[in-house]
Amino acid sequence: MKTQISQPVRVKASYSEPYKREALELWRHSGRSAAKVAAELGIRPPLLYRWARAERGASDTAGPKPARAVPELEAEIRRLREENAKLLEQREVLKKSLGILSEPPPRGMPASRR
Repeated sequence: MKTQISQPVRVKASYSEPYKREALELWRHSGRSAAKVAAELGIRPPLLYRWARAERGASDTAGPKPARAVPELEAEIRRLREENAKLLEQREVLKKSLGILSEPPPRGMPASRR
């Protein structure tokens, strides 16, 4: 009968929130790579990335953004459409002026008027 050697049980390390915040501050303000900071702290670099992503996610979902009112959105759409029409008109004018300025001068025009 074979005896089976059991693998050692891995204990998942847990880090306190203040430790995570301090590690992220050290990484952000030191100007060093995540790998170097992680090596100093004795952790793996992906942990820093994971903690930073979790912190960003928590700050993004901290409070719901107030929804913009429909009249406010309609006013912005109206303003953007007017601005778009103005820009399209300016573009057409520039195209026409380029065409006019690119034409050769009519024959018989004195050199001083060219």
